[in-house]
Amino acid sequence: MSIQILQEAIRRKKTPVAVMLGPDVDQISPRILRNFTDMYGESVMAKAEALRYHGCQVLDAVAEKLPAVVLDAAAYLRYGAMGFDVLANLVGAAKARGLYAIVDCRGAMAEPWLAALAQADGVTVLPYIGADACAAGEDKAVFAVVSTVNASAPDMQRLIAGDRQLYVAAAEQMARQGAAVALEGAYALDIRDLRKKLDHTFFLLMDCDDQTVAYAFDDYGHCALATNSALQYAEDVDAALEQAVAEMKRWVTVV
Repeated sequence: MSIQILQEAIRRKKTPVAVMLGPDVDQISPRILRNFTDMYGESVMAKAEALRYHGCQVLDAVAEKLPAVVLDAAAYLRYGAMGFDVLANLVGAAKARGLYAIVDCRGAMAEPWLAALAQADGVTVLPYIGADACAAGEDKAVFAVVSTVNASAPDMQRLIAGDRQLYVAAAEQMARQGAAVALEGAYALDIRDLRKKLDHTFFLLMDCDDQTVAYAFDDYGHCALATNSALQYAEDVDAALEQAVAEMKRWVTVV
């Protein structure tokens, strides 16, 4: 049900793009960080509150044009309990603005994250513990991250399992359990080949260029969502958003 809600949001906005939110605090506007260091000094609280303010500003800018936000949990959890509070607050802020909220936590199981972040629509998991990773309520979505960009990823994900690579086998298993599939930095040929095997599975594509992600969509521009992480650092978010939407529409038409 939750993926259907996401699909409907994409069709309404006619743009299959989600803003990726989880910035390095040192790369956001120095003015924002300075405002909070003036109040709290050089502290964890100052950095966490700067990320809270920055995140709300980005959500305000994109809410009318984009259907969803993907929040990188690691960017916030590095600030401990205060960072988790900011993450939960931004999930709530996204929902209040009408955005579908996905938390990119890459945990072993979905249920603990969905319990702790009750307003989230979905979470990412690493699928290699098996079907238990997919346990979630009917109103929640699980995105199984089968392909990542860390340097040693191919050592595991591209091992041969029978007649296919391990990440392909994992994607097929997770799809059978009802999960969506997430790929990070995937090549065009990988996306194309996986789409042929999983013709009705929803794909979340992270850090892939627009021409590459086009292979994930069906003829109606459905069944996939791409993230854009550059928007969170843009000095002029409105201008950057307009450009990002126009570029995506060169390759994908949502009907």
